[in-house]
Amino acid sequence: MRWSRRKRINKQKAEKHRIRRKRVLIAAAVVAAFAAADVAYIKLMDGRFYHHTVLNGFNVSGKTADEAAAILEGPYNSYDLRLDEQGTEVLHTSFSEIGYQVDAQAIRADIQKLIDSQSWFAYAGLIAGSDYSMTVPFAVDEAVFDQAVCSERFTVPRVTTTDAMLVEENGSYVIQPEVYGTDFENADLQKLVKETIDKDLAAGISGTTVSMDVPESIYRQPKIKQDDPDLERELGIYQQYCNAKITYEFGSKTEVLDWNTIRDWILMDQDGAPLDEEAVYNYVYDLAEKYDTYSIPRTFESTYRGTMTIEYNSYGYQIDIDGEAYQLMDDIYANTAVSREPVYAHRGYSRDGMDDLNGTYVEVDLSNQYLWFYKNGNLVVESPIISGLPTPERETHEGVFTIPYKASPYNLKGGGGGAGETWDVEVQYWMPFDDGQGLHDASWQGYFGGDTYKIAGSHGCINLPVDVAAAIYYEMEENVCILIYK
Repeated sequence: MRWSRRKRINKQKAEKHRIRRKRVLIAAAVVAAFAAADVAYIKLMDGRFYHHTVLNGFNVSGKTADEAAAILEGPYNSYDLRLDEQGTEVLHTSFSEIGYQVDAQAIRADIQKLIDSQSWFAYAGLIAGSDYSMTVPFAVDEAVFDQAVCSERFTVPRVTTTDAMLVEENGSYVIQPEVYGTDFENADLQKLVKETIDKDLAAGISGTTVSMDVPESIYRQPKIKQDDPDLERELGIYQQYCNAKITYEFGSKTEVLDWNTIRDWILMDQDGAPLDEEAVYNYVYDLAEKYDTYSIPRTFESTYRGTMTIEYNSYGYQIDIDGEAYQLMDDIYANTAVSREPVYAHRGYSRDGMDDLNGTYVEVDLSNQYLWFYKNGNLVVESPIISGLPTPERETHEGVFTIPYKASPYNLKGGGGGAGETWDVEVQYWMPFDDGQGLHDASWQGYFGGDTYKIAGSHGCINLPVDVAAAIYYEMEENVCILIYK
């Protein structure tokens, strides 16, 4: 009995062992079959995504890198950019218009790496499926981007940021407050846009639009504000000078010096903000260079000889540099408007701008022994004359002179021109012009003009018939010009 039971137990153990072995063999056979099938599938899918594979939400099952890239390129290249500013859309454009394009070579390389990294046990993936995500690489045309993403492309015009400044108002100056605008450096905007695009692409945007609110932080900020102490100091200085206006009179012509020039002469960095005297002097020098006529060779239109130039010139206007500079500074410090002539060191009879004859002068042609007297553009009298005897001691001086005064009667006294020669004679009309020479009547002369001066010439004076001398005398005024030439 005992033996029979043991024999039965052993038989049961052997049966169980046989069953386990059979199962192992079957399992091994199954695994081997699956392994063989897996190897065959992997070989079949070489260079492709396995079935049931999703990349960035797109089905890429069985696709090569080129094919998968083509699937992604279309949607990503159709992305667009939208910028909002204070709740208003100011720019909406496509990626292609801002120079963004999927980098075809880079995306293919990245996808190929994903394909190469697929598991060697394909069936696990086939059962559960594979879901990959990647950042799609873009190439950027910087020139296109810079032109497309800038303030000039915004649909809302920019408000210019301005500093607080001094402005003229009703003849005085006030502080105009600063303006907080909406203008900005394009480079600042472009940097933020690129950062937003990169961030959204990496995170995976929902939809096809990259959106960004333009932050106020990129707006330009005023550098000078209305409470700036330097601006307030400048206002005080401006109010000290801004009403100064000097109108220089040159006959009917004027030259105006006002705040537009004076403001550059103020030494803002010095106590009291005085005037820059060098700048004042330079202005006076320039004024003199433009308007001085004294001692400068004179060109004029003669009565019969056309345009003439006389080198020696002691007639005309010459600005007193020091006197005018001091007067000008006094006028500016007075902070008022004045109209006046410059301070002259020499002055003529009358001027109108650069014309300091202004239609009133005596013209003497020594070669033709003839004289004309014009006043206010009208011929008063003309006449033949007798000038000085043509010798070095007695000839009439050539040049441009001033007739400083007139006298009637007048006693002419002198000597020279010959050994022991003297004279003492009374004339009725005396009008001197240079070194004892002058215009006067000569009742002792019997004939005027022609070559008389070569025989009966004076000691340098211009001899005139009595009636001519009288006509000139009664119209003559101080500082009238006389032009004498050959």
